[in-house]
Amino acid sequence: MRMVQSSVFLFFLAACSAALANPQFESLKWQLVESSDSVKVHGRGVEGLPNAREIKATMEVPQSPESLLALMVDYPNATTWRQRVKGVERAKTVNGNSWYINYVTDLPWPMSDRVAYLKCDVIREEETGVVTYAFESAPSEDGMTEQESLSGLYRFAPQKNGKTVVTYQVVIDSPVKVPDWLAGALIGDSFVTQMEMLRKAVANPRYSMGS
Repeated sequence: MRMVQSSVFLFFLAACSAALANPQFESLKWQLVESSDSVKVHGRGVEGLPNAREIKATMEVPQSPESLLALMVDYPNATTWRQRVKGVERAKTVNGNSWYINYVTDLPWPMSDRVAYLKCDVIREEETGVVTYAFESAPSEDGMTEQESLSGLYRFAPQKNGKTVVTYQVVIDSPVKVPDWLAGALIGDSFVTQMEMLRKAVANPRYSMGS
């Protein structure tokens, strides 16, 4: 049997573990997928894209937006806090706020490691202090096919209490249809875990920048 290796959903869901949540993604309105004491995960469908899923996770941390951005772009240490990541490296620089990366996911046997080629952009809002780290799939020989796409962002919004609200949001569109109940159960727990790992990682003093 031919092994499916090109699916963004398989690439993404391989990083997930089972959870009890059982939401549906048919609605275009945000629905709670999973939550913990500090993290909330919502999901919804995407209008006009029947196989697409949009997922959003939020939490609050005491570090500054710049500290969080420093963690995002510390690619050599990505494997210490990103789930199932085998390696991330900058492949091409456009300018100081825009570049491309190779993102290698360590998939379980018998699937081959998944190489995604992503364009990354940093956007700073001077009036609000919000910092956004955005990414989207770009075509490459070893990356994603034209039939599938991955895009998203990390948004770091400073609050009056001195903390920062972190929003991690992605849209995944793939021709491989994953049942809604399975996508909900797997994605929910994965996002909670990933956000908690981010919280622990950014607390490292090496990322202290205006916190």
